[in-house]
Order: sequence, then C-alpha cells, then structure tokens
Amino acid sequence: MFGMRPWTVLRAVVAAIYVFMLGPIVITVLVSFNAGTRSVFPPDGWSLKWWAEALSEEWIDPILFSLQLASLAAILSCAVALPLAFGLTRHRFPGRNLVVLLVLGPLLLPTLATGLGLLRVFEFSGLIGSMGFWTLLIGHVVICIPFAVRTIAVSLHGLPSNVEAAAASLGASRMVVLVKIILPLIRNGLVAGALFAFIHSFTDINLSLFLARPGASPITVKILGFLEFGFAPTLAAVSAITLIIPLVLVLLVQRSARLGDFIYGERGA
Repeated sequence: MFGMRPWTVLRAVVAAIYVFMLGPIVITVLVSFNAGTRSVFPPDGWSLKWWAEALSEEWIDPILFSLQLASLAAILSCAVALPLAFGLTRHRFPGRNLVVLLVLGPLLLPTLATGLGLLRVFEFSGLIGSMGFWTLLIGHVVICIPFAVRTIAVSLHGLPSNVEAAAASLGASRMVVLVKIILPLIRNGLVAGALFAFIHSFTDINLSLFLARPGASPITVKILGFLEFGFAPTLAAVSAITLIIPLVLVLLVQRSARLGDFIYGERGA
C-alpha cells in the first residue's frame, strides 16, 4: 500500500489540474443558463433566454466574422508555411537561421507587441484608413504561420528524403511528386497546422484589438467591449458558443484525420 502512495498523489495532482482548468469553464456554462439577470453561481433557476440573446444578430455577426477570418487565416498560413517548411527541412543555405528566427518571431514576441508593430506599419504605409477585415487577416496570418510551419515541418522530418528522389527516378515531375506523394503523406501535419492556426486566430484578442474597427471586429473584441458593462449572463452564453465551435472542430478533425495519432503517435506504436 505504501508503494501505491506516489501514484495516489500523482492522480490527485492530475485531478486538481483538471479541476483548475475545467472548473471556470463549467461554471461559465452553468451561469449561461441562469434565470436571473445577474451572473451568479449557483444559478437562480434555469432559463434559455440568455442563449436566445446570444444567438441574436448582435452576436452572430461577429461570430461569423471570426469564423471567416480564422478560416482564411488558416488556409493562407498553410499555403505560406508549406514552402517554408520544405525549405527549412530539406535544405541548408546561407541565412537559414535568420529565416527560422523570422518565422518563429511571432511565437517569441508577445502578440500585443506584434499587433502594435503591425499597426505602425499600416499607419506608415497609408492603410490606416482602411482598417478592418483585410488588415486583420494579414495580422492573423503573421501570428499563425509559426504554428503551421512547425506542424508541417514535423511531418516532413518523419518523411524520408529519398521518397522524392525515388518518385523522380520513375519519371514523376516535381508537381506530381508534390501533389500525389508528398501532400498525402504529410496530410495530418497540414490538417494539424490548419487547425492550430484556426484556433489561434479565432481566440486572438491582443492583436485584434489594434487592427479591428467598428463593424469589422472579431467576437473576442466584441466580448471585451461588452465587459465594460459587467459580466452579464449573455456573455456566459456567448463564451460557451466560442468554446463549442473549436471543440466541435477538433472532434471532427480527430475523427477524419486522427489528429491525436499525429500528436501522440499511433496507437499501439
């Protein structure tokens, strides 16, 4: 029994970590069903009126805006990250370390600093008057590229480099090798990179604060602005929706692309 004590302590620590991580989320979801007008826990009765308000046009529009922004940011990030990952994993060239630093820079810098820097760039370039979706998209692609590059690079590292040479020796062109051999083999890395980029873009607040404008704001900026009036039960329902969307996406990707096997290794391996 004494020998089992370390495992008991470990289980208790893991359980405490899960409670610390998931407890606030569970409380927020329960508060969204509160029948009263204040955000209290436990709820003063049960009602769906705050969910009806959260599904109104006032909140659905910024949610759809964020979905569109995050989807395009994920696609463009992977489109840029694919050749970058190829170049960094398959070749050694002068200035490679500088390219790595530039690619990983948005990960090393606080997103707040990146947003402020991009705001100054747009100001100097004369684009400050056209702030909105496209400036947000540029900023989100910048901060999402490192996630896509890293996951795609992991897939390429696990792919023998002689695969391309073998296909080329059989007469396949470079485009055929890329489309019919390389991309299917690194599909999980591409999907994982796009998923991480989507979630990072969908949940970003620091960069979006600098680049958003009225009428073209992600849901995170809308929530932060609404917090000036206090944490109403409506915000709890909206927060639950913004949590459900990435969660459903992760579950769908896991069922179709087995994302868990890519991250943690195949079962039984």
